[in-house]
Amino acid sequence: TGPAMPEDGPRIDVRREGAVLGSVALSGAKRRWLIGRSLDADLVVNHPSVSRSHAAITEEGGAFFVTDLGSAHGTKVAGTPLAPQQPFRLFDGLPITVGGATRTLVPVGTVAALGAAVREAARERAEHARREQEAADRAALDDDDDDDDDD
Repeated sequence: TGPAMPEDGPRIDVRREGAVLGSVALSGAKRRWLIGRSLDADLVVNHPSVSRSHAAITEEGGAFFVTDLGSAHGTKVAGTPLAPQQPFRLFDGLPITVGGATRTLVPVGTVAALGAAVREAARERAEHARREQEAADRAALDDDDDDDDDD
């Protein structure tokens, strides 16, 4: 059996020669997914050129990043080698390759996830501003009531 096939939400599709072999969901409480040869990795790539802890995908504020963890044979995004320990922003469809593995890891739904995070942050800011305004309005009413007592 291969990785699960999540339908909704951001994910990494594992592909070989264009065919999707499986997917790993980038959702839930988790904010970091390990890629490597280790069986403890979230996305296991069993190839001799892949380090046990080769790379990681992280989520920050709805955006997803891939970071090479100092692997011996490197990580590439769309054919461009990544500098070790330097997060690189992921975009849907840009293939990630690790070491000399023939499988590619393709982000799907990461842009939609970022849009949803931005909308949620805007909703939270609006709710916070509404609560602050209500508190200010109550304080102003209390001040008006205090002024009435002086008469």
